[in-house]
Amino acid sequence: MKKILFRGDANPPIGTGDLMSLVNLSYYFEQDGWEAFFLIRGYEAGRTIMECRGNVTVVPPECPLQEEQQAIENLIVQEGIDVLFLEITQRKLTDYCLPPGVKKVSVNFDGIIPDDIDIVINWDIEGTIYFDKKRYPKTRFLIGPQYIILPPNFNRGRIAARTYAPRPQNLLIAMGGADELNFTGKVVNAILEYKLDMNITVITGAGFMFKKELETALSKSEIRPVVKQNVKDMLGEYMNCDVAIGAGGLTSYELIASGTPAILIATYEHQIPRCKYFNSNNWAKYLGYRTFNAEELIYYIQHPPEVLKVNIFDTGKIVEAVNSLLRHYS
Repeated sequence: MKKILFRGDANPPIGTGDLMSLVNLSYYFEQDGWEAFFLIRGYEAGRTIMECRGNVTVVPPECPLQEEQQAIENLIVQEGIDVLFLEITQRKLTDYCLPPGVKKVSVNFDGIIPDDIDIVINWDIEGTIYFDKKRYPKTRFLIGPQYIILPPNFNRGRIAARTYAPRPQNLLIAMGGADELNFTGKVVNAILEYKLDMNITVITGAGFMFKKELETALSKSEIRPVVKQNVKDMLGEYMNCDVAIGAGGLTSYELIASGTPAILIATYEHQIPRCKYFNSNNWAKYLGYRTFNAEELIYYIQHPPEVLKVNIFDTGKIVEAVNSLLRHYS
């Protein structure tokens, strides 16, 4: 059996998207006959996400990089790992001294990669500007939104059969797994002020630190949204809403892919190009970077944007590329 080791983390400063995307991708590999292993630092958000997974090695959150590297090497030897798959955003990937004798794949968004990375994945709209491909002649680059890692239950037939209410009744608020700037609270407060007559669901993730503030705001309102945390089936939540408000991270891709009328707020600078891209294609409405106009927000809740009608995403291409890599060197 082929074996793959995923290395990623989740905590408020970097969000939960890195680790969640690796967890989602692991299911694609397992469906293809691979055995998946994980190594994470023991941040609370990461441990919460990994409760649903086996084969997880946890190192202390503040352990030195050298000790982390040794843990990676030990797993590779002990488990007979074929592929090391990294999504590291807290430090440069070039800080690592990656072990030889194993194929290496990385999700990378800063363009700084070691010479011996075999495959690089970047699903940003402007991903091509990050890499000098001539500098890495042995590296295969998978660049573009088609390579976004979607949850494995994103069934295209189910999404294509989706119907839309003539008047929106169900609103979803999903500002990402960590939401360290608490845009969940900002959006909720704006909606409560306008007293929208809708069924409202608020989704928070493993890294959300403002639960008490959210509960306080809701306790003072006549409106009682349903609040859920660490939801496993996000597609179900998307399919059950008529319009959604989301951040510009992985959530934005999931909203577009699920055919959900989406209102987007970029909470980090790197999210701006993709939000503008979705807006320019009339797949979503982009309200701004770390800001939004409350009246505009309410308008698009009541008059939802158009949606993407065809599928442009194919996470399975990543598995195909890794399988091709092993066949090439076998």
